[in-house]
Amino acid sequence: MQAWEEFLIELEKSFGKETIDKWLRTLKIQRFDACNLHLEPTDSFQVMWIEEHILPIAKKKFRNNNGHQIHIHLQVIEKKRGEPDFSEPVISFLKFESDVIYPHCTFEQYAWSKNNEMTYKILCNLIDSSDSNRPNPIYIHGPPGTGKTHLLMAAANHLIIRGLKVFFVKAETFTQHVVNAIRSSKMQSFRQQYRSCDVLIIDDVDVFGRKAATQEEFFHTFNTLHTAGKQIILSSRSPPRHLEYIEERLISRFEWGISLPLEKSFDQAILSQILEMRSHLYKSEINKVLSNYLLKNFSSPAALSRALEYLQSHMEAPLQVLELSHVEPILKKLADVEQKQLLNPERILDSVALAFGIRKEDILSKSQTRDAVLPRKIAMYLLRKELKLPYMKIGDLFGRDHSTVMSSIKQIKEELDANNPDIAYYFNQLRSSLMN
Repeated sequence: MQAWEEFLIELEKSFGKETIDKWLRTLKIQRFDACNLHLEPTDSFQVMWIEEHILPIAKKKFRNNNGHQIHIHLQVIEKKRGEPDFSEPVISFLKFESDVIYPHCTFEQYAWSKNNEMTYKILCNLIDSSDSNRPNPIYIHGPPGTGKTHLLMAAANHLIIRGLKVFFVKAETFTQHVVNAIRSSKMQSFRQQYRSCDVLIIDDVDVFGRKAATQEEFFHTFNTLHTAGKQIILSSRSPPRHLEYIEERLISRFEWGISLPLEKSFDQAILSQILEMRSHLYKSEINKVLSNYLLKNFSSPAALSRALEYLQSHMEAPLQVLELSHVEPILKKLADVEQKQLLNPERILDSVALAFGIRKEDILSKSQTRDAVLPRKIAMYLLRKELKLPYMKIGDLFGRDHSTVMSSIKQIKEELDANNPDIAYYFNQLRSSLMN
């Protein structure tokens, strides 16, 4: 069915080809007519995923040549007793393992600014404490680049040295484990692995938004560990009350313990401190010329660390004798990549314009046509949500007063809360382009 394949290709822009191949191209087409498509999923979990992520978009976007909606019908065909199921291989070797914990991520290797000093010291004290009454969970939140993952790994390394059984995963890994466990009927193994640890550490729990099955399983995992007095440590971009599309019962549990904020503050003193720490770690001092170049061209701890790791792993000569002329072309390419990935107003505006197929100038103009108004409101919302820009600064950028900006952002928030499929469709596209 050509309309179905064209719809899948369009969805790839938002979800990625790998996701569409896995979840939608595995569907068997049973029959179809001008306005109906009957599909056979492999199991009920695939149905649940499609109902949650795809059907709201299909109601607006899946049309025939006459512009009429094509209705999607899903039905799992029960297998006859004794009938082999060749729909996918049996996963007998499935394991639920912790993500890699980097040994160099320690509390001593974390460079904290004055703004983050209190959070850093509180966390160190809590992790070092043997008090069974310490806050649970420990919830760390802050924008990307503030070192949340480093601190979580530092906590993991410290607790492992103390002899505790630590299980560390990114939120994406937890979600994938849930999916694999359901699809392979390994839920008992999954629960045994996650609920038998002394400490569970999960990075970026805001990723759980809109994932109903993941939230359900994490809710019960959280309750089991918390009741048993096992420590839970979490990180997120936002404080609990600002999480979006996370169930209230989970948000309330995130607030049971202590919430520790991190602020983005990268001055030259912090970056110089990181250079010094990493050079000691590599047992190789960095010469002054190379040091000055790195500090000038890599403006965040993560970017600076990646540049140093690249030099350390790809250059045969020690860092203190590396000539800038020899490595500058490579470093310039790395710096260009980092700059493109840096989230800023310009990149947000460019991404919104691309998603809607209009010019950036149209978004910033005074035009009141729908083609310009909706992208403009979404751009304002993203500038506020992702960059935390003040309303007045956003207003200055668009030539509007702050009350207009506040109203626009509120409207988009309400549309997202109401699961408006049109808005959700564009946000999936933008999330993919901005986070890559």
